[in-house]
Amino acid sequence: MGGPEAISTVPGVDMSDLSNRKHEISQQLLQAAEGIGFFYVTGHGLPQEDIDAAFAMSAKYNNLPEEIRARHVKDKSNAAYILGWSERRVSAGRLTHGMLMGLDNPRMEGLWPTEEECPGFKKHMLEFMHKAAKPMDPDAIDCQTAMYCNHYPSWERKAYREGTLRRIAHTDFEVLTLLFQRQGETGLEVCAGKDTTPKEAMQSGLWVPCDPVAGAITVNIGDALQYWSDGRLKSTFHRVRMPRKDEYQGDRYSLAYFANARATTLFQGPQKKYPPITFSEILAQKKKYRKSFMKLGEDEMTDEEYFNFQKNTAIGPEFDIAANAAALQPAV
Repeated sequence: MGGPEAISTVPGVDMSDLSNRKHEISQQLLQAAEGIGFFYVTGHGLPQEDIDAAFAMSAKYNNLPEEIRARHVKDKSNAAYILGWSERRVSAGRLTHGMLMGLDNPRMEGLWPTEEECPGFKKHMLEFMHKAAKPMDPDAIDCQTAMYCNHYPSWERKAYREGTLRRIAHTDFEVLTLLFQRQGETGLEVCAGKDTTPKEAMQSGLWVPCDPVAGAITVNIGDALQYWSDGRLKSTFHRVRMPRKDEYQGDRYSLAYFANARATTLFQGPQKKYPPITFSEILAQKKKYRKSFMKLGEDEMTDEEYFNFQKNTAIGPEFDIAANAAALQPAV
């Protein structure tokens, strides 16, 4: 196979007038999902004031004293999906942190800030998550859908070495991600490459900016959906670089809404290219991956090192799900 075909921009899809433009919109979505795996969605019907209010709540919570946020930490030793507050180091040693909130998930018990700690946070965030999920099956409240309130602290008047990343290159293991970004807070990049393997794309160095677009939600395909589609839809490496000298250096916030399936949902594409696996088994592999990752440590890893690590662990973009599926099948 030759080098990857460059994709220079992240495409946009206008969802307005869906009932009359269903075929046209479907074709645009499919083309984007089969190509770069990222796209902007406008005309989605989610009011900007609701998005702005969710960002305000995220900033309010993420700027609470650390001793308060530390009360909302889940035990990390036995979980694939760590709900509650968490933090990770970036490659320059600074921290990025946030809150992962489950949608009507009983595991959130005791992890929400109280009204005294952060008035209105739980109410507003749950309302926003339900609006983002609409229309949703009212009986599907046992799904694993969650939203992460990311906070990348300011780098104003801070020195950092060239090549430093706020978030190293990774893929999302989930089904689909809806990413809300704030205007002026740049840095997200996508490793673009059509009809190529993730390794070839990473080695090509074809990083495409995925900056915030006014009124748009940034959408990307996750590993689980790539698996479900027999590899037709692309789960793409992406990262968050540090701001350049002429760019905004302050705090960066994003809201990552991870659309997931019920634990019992069976994943297998129509062509049966990969063995069947339930979402709970995917989560079990994620748990295995997390334990290895926590031992190794993210802050000392380059993009290439992380890629080599990820592709050899349970939830890698080159269908490590498939490689490990048989081992996770229950004994008959």
